[in-house]
Amino acid sequence: MLFWQKMSICMFFPLLYFMSGCYSPPTIPPTSTIMKPSAKLPEKKLDFYLSSDIKNQLERCFVRDWKYIVVHHSASDTGSAEEFDKYHRQSRGWQNGLGYHFVIGNGKGSGDGEIEMGDRWKRQIDGAHAGIKEYNQFGVGICLVGNFNKTYPTQAQMKSLSALVEYIQERCHIPTDNVLMHRHCKQTDCPGRNFPYYKLLANTFQ
Repeated sequence: MLFWQKMSICMFFPLLYFMSGCYSPPTIPPTSTIMKPSAKLPEKKLDFYLSSDIKNQLERCFVRDWKYIVVHHSASDTGSAEEFDKYHRQSRGWQNGLGYHFVIGNGKGSGDGEIEMGDRWKRQIDGAHAGIKEYNQFGVGICLVGNFNKTYPTQAQMKSLSALVEYIQERCHIPTDNVLMHRHCKQTDCPGRNFPYYKLLANTFQ
């Protein structure tokens, strides 16, 4: 058999196999599929000022069996966690100092909307803010600097409070019905007549 005849036969059979439909070329994934790394969901942003220390404390693995969140105002024009801690130790005689777990500043004493974390949250111990044992023992106390019988919380304060309350609710499984004003716990004006409680519950400050 001549050389060219042999070559014709060798080329004919693969061509016949391809045309018969028995042959399927390998499927090559799109370049984007090959190169794309596994997707990572973005971290949820907390819409307030957070030092790395506060963020680490908020995201700690352990929290106590908190049942309530109790919101207060300081009934003062200025203030900070440090100032209130000093007052609570010296004037109230509280060994554990600052009665709240968090203080949110108004720009007069600490930053506007700045969250200051108290030692009671770091150590996960009872508050001294409600005047009622149940709400001190199981309530996270958050104080906004200001007198809301005379003025209103700043927008930054409310955005910080809203985000912090939402975080604590999720972290500690606290229902919205248990997000309270101080006056829900005892007879007082706190946190003031101008505090926008229902807007807080509706989470309209994000």
